Amino acid sequence: MSDNKQTWQKQEKAVRATQLAFDLSSEVQKFIKKSAIDEELTPSDMIRRILGLEIKSKKTRQRLSFNLSDDEIILLAQRFGISDGDKRMVKQKVADLLIQHVKDSK
Repeated sequence: MSDNKQTWQKQEKAVRATQLAFDLSSEVQKFIKKSAIDEELTPSDMIRRILGLEIKSKKTRQRLSFNLSDDEIILLAQRFGISDGDKRMVKQKVADLLIQHVKDSK
C-alpha cells in the first residue's frame, strides 16, 4: 500500500472520530486541567488517560495566549516605553512581566 493511501486512510479515520463535549462542574474542569498541566498533557489527553485509553500525542509544551486589540498593544507599548509598532518587543515585555509576577507571588 502506498504511503499516500495510508495517510489518506488515517485522515479519513480521524474525520470519522466523534468529539464529545461535557458540561462538568467548574471544580471537575479545574482538576482535570490542572492535572493535565502537571503531567504536561492536553486536557483531552488527560481525559484519555483517566479513561484508560491510548494517548497518541507527545507531551506538549503548554502555551498561554490571549488577544490584544491594536489599541491595547499601543497602550502597552507606551507603558513599557517602546515603539507602538514593535509587537515583538511588546510580547517580550509582557512575557517578562508575567514571569516577574509569578516570582513575586511565590
